Amino acid sequence: MSQRAFINKIAPAAVEDWKAYGVPASLTIAQAILESNWGASELATRANNLFGIKGNGSAGTYTKVSDEYVNGKKVQKTSDFRKYNSWIESIRDHTQFLLKPRYAKVIGADWKTACREVYDSGYATDPAYPEKLKRIIEQYKLYEYDRKDGVQMRPILIIDAGHGGSDPGAVGNGLREKDLTLQISNYQYARFQALGVPVTLTRTSDVTLTPDQRTKVVRDSGAKYCLSNHINAGGGNGVEAIYSIFSSDKLAKTLAQAVSACGTNFRRVFSKKGTGGKDYYFMHRETGSVETVILEYGFIDDAADALKLKDNWKTYAESVVKAFCEYIGVSYHLPTGPSTKSVDNVLIEVNGVHLPVKGYLQNGVSYLPVRAVSEAVGVSPEWDAATKQVKLNGRNLNAAITDGTSFAPARELAVALGLKVEWGGTTKTVKLTNGCVCPHS
Repeated sequence: MSQRAFINKIAPAAVEDWKAYGVPASLTIAQAILESNWGASELATRANNLFGIKGNGSAGTYTKVSDEYVNGKKVQKTSDFRKYNSWIESIRDHTQFLLKPRYAKVIGADWKTACREVYDSGYATDPAYPEKLKRIIEQYKLYEYDRKDGVQMRPILIIDAGHGGSDPGAVGNGLREKDLTLQISNYQYARFQALGVPVTLTRTSDVTLTPDQRTKVVRDSGAKYCLSNHINAGGGNGVEAIYSIFSSDKLAKTLAQAVSACGTNFRRVFSKKGTGGKDYYFMHRETGSVETVILEYGFIDDAADALKLKDNWKTYAESVVKAFCEYIGVSYHLPTGPSTKSVDNVLIEVNGVHLPVKGYLQNGVSYLPVRAVSEAVGVSPEWDAATKQVKLNGRNLNAAITDGTSFAPARELAVALGLKVEWGGTTKTVKLTNGCVCPHS
């Protein structure tokens, strides 16, 4: 395969993931070139692994000896590498791998920054790795793939799901703060993505972040704003927002008032000074020039607030999305499916069988009808009419409702059903097959 043919083969998937998740397409393509020797390496040909990612992949593992650098010296080491069914699966997994919090500065970055940050964050051990990537990008003009409507994007907002992992946060009335904040944050992330707002996250799963790790992700994100989602405790009820002593209260008031308008008490908006004329809260004190608002959606130890949080969390989250869009001057619309005139229809194949229904592609993300796909593998979804929440195998889905049908992102649906997912770009087909969706290491 020629060099140009290799680029042409993998570029569409790299661009799709750039638009959907913010991993620069130029970085993805350059890493694939460097790591796989233009698709000719042993890993690429025998394991469909373009990036040298270790661990257990969708098709198992492949063991081989590879070069690594230890204290600046090249050594050989035997390791298990992820094995995939196709190069497309390898690209998708590479994208998910870089969505880990430690790679936050890569997301939405320009290509030069991304080359440096992916190395600094621990992806490779070769000290020459960043310069090798840069030379490849420059020689083949891969930066031309890093365009969204002709404009290179950096995140304007980073969403912080408070607490997580070994830190549950506040607990009360059968709820845990870390679960609610992650649920709210992931929903808001998906909505901002759909609305075209450049956005990233400090965490996407139930992981532990120290204050230093959390604030570094925020500082390094390149974002202008940070929304730190929290649930209160200690006596009281209603929503409150906290802003830096060095910031205006305008954004904090805007967000708190939006949540209050959903039917909860507006408690207060305030800032708090610590010692030495600095902010009291580390999320203000240690996040640099990023304007951070800590938003407390309610009191978990107040029975009435807890019930509202359980039943209305998505309404609260959506109100913040709307308010923030209006604050920064971005067009907002409700989370309904788009008309067939504005999107491509997506074919669906489950275990080799084409379904008689279609999904749709929006902003680089494939959305599939939840009930049709889940019932094709013998699983029935749960539907809460009051909250309009779709649940599958105990997992809440970020679903959009179109003409009474729930649609969810293909990858999210696949994870909930324990399926592998592959995108057929030529035929616009999402292919779902039985198999373990293995966690990223």
